[in-house]
Amino acid sequence: MNLLDMVAYSINALRYSKIRSWLTIFGIVIGIAAIVILVGVVQGLKENIASELSVFGSNTIIITPVSTTGGAVGTAAMSFMPTKGRLFMTDYERVKRVGGIDYITPAISSRATVGYKNEEITASIMGVDPDTFSHIVGTLEIEEGRFLTGSDRKAAVIGNNIAKERFNTDVGVSSPLYIGGERYTVVGVLKKTGTSFTNLDDVIIIPFEEAQDLFSSTLAEDEITGIRLAVKEGEDVEEIADEINTALLASHHVTEEEKDFSVVTAKFINERLESVTGTLTIFLGAIAAIALLVGGIGISNTMFMAVLERTREIGVLKAVGAEKAEIERLFLVESSLIG
Repeated sequence: MNLLDMVAYSINALRYSKIRSWLTIFGIVIGIAAIVILVGVVQGLKENIASELSVFGSNTIIITPVSTTGGAVGTAAMSFMPTKGRLFMTDYERVKRVGGIDYITPAISSRATVGYKNEEITASIMGVDPDTFSHIVGTLEIEEGRFLTGSDRKAAVIGNNIAKERFNTDVGVSSPLYIGGERYTVVGVLKKTGTSFTNLDDVIIIPFEEAQDLFSSTLAEDEITGIRLAVKEGEDVEEIADEINTALLASHHVTEEEKDFSVVTAKFINERLESVTGTLTIFLGAIAAIALLVGGIGISNTMFMAVLERTREIGVLKAVGAEKAEIERLFLVESSLIG
């Protein structure tokens, strides 16, 4: 019996147990699909991480307060959440003295009520040094108007979602906004970013000194919620991050285990995201392996039952001269058609 005869014979045999054959094939398809999805998800995550980190900036360092219990503050748009750890202007001045820094700004970020016409929303407000912030954030592109300058008073630059989605009426340049009851004039609208690490779409940026006044009732004197800086080209970012870490440990009088701040770099974020993707890969890989194992067991079960049910047929094949090896190849072809 040649190969074509074996294939034709096996197809006819599978037709007699359609449901069992299709269920077995379905199990194998699920296993293969799980592997394909696993590869696609992991590859997509890696590409997304690489894209986000390029936007974050390889020369960017962010210092944030963290909980003394170890809970780190998120870095998206520098929307630092209140924690037990605190940063002050003295920390900013201390970090500023570290060599190799190109641009640096203190930041105050919190939420406030924002009014426009007859509507009110709650939005993230960020106060920064206008002269340096635009040099640090690589994704800062203006769609309309301009960015803040050091001479601006009661001026604001708004994210794209604030301008076009949060209110029923679009907010444009020269529009008045009431932030915490104070009147501000919009001087610029940012282009949509949509990135995780530096998403400014839902943020309103105002001068640092005005943010200090705005949140004076919720922050201690000279308290800030973060520091953001850009390292000079050619300098070692991780080395400077270590210097900043050492300087702040000394000024906060804490050990590495007790520290109430976090020094975040692109490498820092990448290591943690790789840890997450690694765990996800193992988890999805286990699911895919189980699915394939179940499919393999299904094939084994199908072929085992086929042998048991077809003992008479095997006897007939032997009677007409089929050898044992030929019969084995016949069932092997049948199992190959299933899986």
